[in-house]
Amino acid sequence: MLVLPRPQKVRLPSGATLLHQRNPFSPTIAFGVWIDGGSSREDTDERGLSHLLEHVVFRGTKGRDALRLAYELESIGGQYDAFTGKEATCYHAKVLEEHFEKLVDLFADIVCRPTIPDKTMRIEKRVVLEEIRSVNDTPEEYAHELFYVALFKGHPLGHPVTGYIKDIAGYRREDLVSFHRATYTAEDTTIGFIGNVPLSRVAATVEDRFRFPRRSFRRRPRRLGAAAAAVRSATREDWAQSHVCIGARGAAAGHPDRHALVVLANVIGGGTTSRLFQSLRERTGLVYAAYTHVSFWKEAGAICNFFSVDSKHLERALDLFHAELDDIRRGGVREEEIESAKAQVKGGIVFGIENPESRMFQLIQSDVYHGRYVTCAEILRSIERVNRRAVTETAERYLGDGGLTYTTCGPIPLKGLVH
Repeated sequence: MLVLPRPQKVRLPSGATLLHQRNPFSPTIAFGVWIDGGSSREDTDERGLSHLLEHVVFRGTKGRDALRLAYELESIGGQYDAFTGKEATCYHAKVLEEHFEKLVDLFADIVCRPTIPDKTMRIEKRVVLEEIRSVNDTPEEYAHELFYVALFKGHPLGHPVTGYIKDIAGYRREDLVSFHRATYTAEDTTIGFIGNVPLSRVAATVEDRFRFPRRSFRRRPRRLGAAAAAVRSATREDWAQSHVCIGARGAAAGHPDRHALVVLANVIGGGTTSRLFQSLRERTGLVYAAYTHVSFWKEAGAICNFFSVDSKHLERALDLFHAELDDIRRGGVREEEIESAKAQVKGGIVFGIENPESRMFQLIQSDVYHGRYVTCAEILRSIERVNRRAVTETAERYLGDGGLTYTTCGPIPLKGLVH
């Protein structure tokens, strides 16, 4: 496993945070700008603005129009992208070292100096509205959206990152301009860098190019209400299958249970030997897709089990799922299952850091969620310490009787099938 020098953290004069890790073994650099916030920081009258803004900033800046931006980004031969999540918006790229300063200049223009033209904003609103409609027409994706809405009822963490059609349609340019000034501030920005450019040069270049708006006020996160069981269904006759999400709130990103939850998720639905795959697909042929995933945020997390099944077999599939979950909670998980799950999790972690952008995200997320650099070796040791008892107790703690949230998209509702 490639071991790089320990990262360095610098608070720049602007107030932004720079995380730098030297990589003398590669001619490429990974660069990312992480804006703390995302959909979980949006007020009710701002739902979807983080995601819409991420679209619009590529549509022109004070120094470049949309075509010039696209041309210059592609002309340096790298790979670039952006995403909005529940707790952040991130702009990231991988380029050859020789294009470092050009990339920083382009990203600074996009992040700090977008013009947000009226015409292109209207175009991007249409694009986002089509994205929302696409999710609403895709039962697997829509079942997950319903799941988070039900799981975090009334809290922004449950809102779809893309927002709602009625909100997006009503936003004006001034709404986006004000939101940009309030959220894209230096204090809310963490910049990650991995490559062979010295820290002093990276810091000087970033400080010179990134000129953030002054923070007007500090957004306070809303408190989460108590978790409660919920059942929600969306029904349409043209959906042939029932697409089902079953889960609960999980541990926050900094909670010690997070490693046991990752292993538990792998045991339940992480691969072809997982409980869900074996029970619902291999032994009965009821489903094609079945999996489990976990998410971790600052104040909470989630564990979600998904499968899609012919609606006439929905009740049987639910019974099989509950039988497997009950067996795990009663201590029925085998040592070989635990060891296999841990090996898969550790492999995924190590494979991930072979990619410089994955290393860069680990660097940023360590600082954002843990306040320090968490090494790969430290994560692997924590995974290795997870044992059979920890998995059983974690299953009982987070997926116990009476506390589960169910959502489904299909031709029939869940009502009467779960208690």
